[in-house]
Amino acid sequence: MAYVFDIILDITFVHAVKTYSHITFACEKSRREMDRYLITTNCTDLTDYRDCAESFELGLELQAFAEPQALSGNWRDLLANHKRQLNGFRGDLGLHGAFYDMNSGSRDPEIVKLTRKRYRENLIAAAELEAKYVVIHLNYLGPMKLLGYQADWRERQMEFWSKFIDEIASFGVPMLLENSWEDQPEIVIDLLNEMSSPYLRACLDVAHATIYSKKPFNEWLALFEPYLECCHLNNHDGEQDLHLSLDDGVIDFSDIIRSIDNLPRKPFRCLELPTLSSINTSLEFLRTQSLA
Repeated sequence: MAYVFDIILDITFVHAVKTYSHITFACEKSRREMDRYLITTNCTDLTDYRDCAESFELGLELQAFAEPQALSGNWRDLLANHKRQLNGFRGDLGLHGAFYDMNSGSRDPEIVKLTRKRYRENLIAAAELEAKYVVIHLNYLGPMKLLGYQADWRERQMEFWSKFIDEIASFGVPMLLENSWEDQPEIVIDLLNEMSSPYLRACLDVAHATIYSKKPFNEWLALFEPYLECCHLNNHDGEQDLHLSLDDGVIDFSDIIRSIDNLPRKPFRCLELPTLSSINTSLEFLRTQSLA
């Protein structure tokens, strides 16, 4: 894809303008490094996202390996394609694992078996790509108001992870449990407390915590902090999980990101956004708010 670089240097900022055939990508970057920020892509052609990441010293969270179509097909071809396109890439890499219909706490042993198979495939891909982590969802059914559901679900989760943790460790890549529909942070944290493994850690999705739970975000952050490796960042309208840019929605990301930055150990901060345009807008927001 043809593109033109116009790089203008001044004392304070580096202005990079890239014009693609259908996308005009313009943003400014402070001279301070975008420390531990990543952007997401589920594309098989990584060209534009790699260019963006390298221009602003970002990492990439690869989400194509979460897609059922990819995992049901020849996912090793997808892996080879990613390895070829990422050759020489110096930014951090993360990988979002399978989550559609996955259920490590299922009553059905065949569903548990498939979940383990998909997670194993994700770990193979992550290890070969030298990714820092694999994110997965527990898919707890928050609206399920059934006596004994949470206790039974927790017991089955413990059985799954207790049997799988040594295999995870053998790949040398931690799996991060991301909150999705959980309405209480303790649902995730109790599992991590019980497992107490450096290979089972946490990913805090800010939008999920603020749309599916009534608990204040600072309570989520405080409980997740000991296990926190990554935060997924995007906004919403208070009703739906829309993956909006950071400045477009009900979440005040100025306060959220400052709270994350004040943690003793900074996690990866991942802009989980669907387009380069929304990534561009969010990077500009971070710069104007002096958050990056």
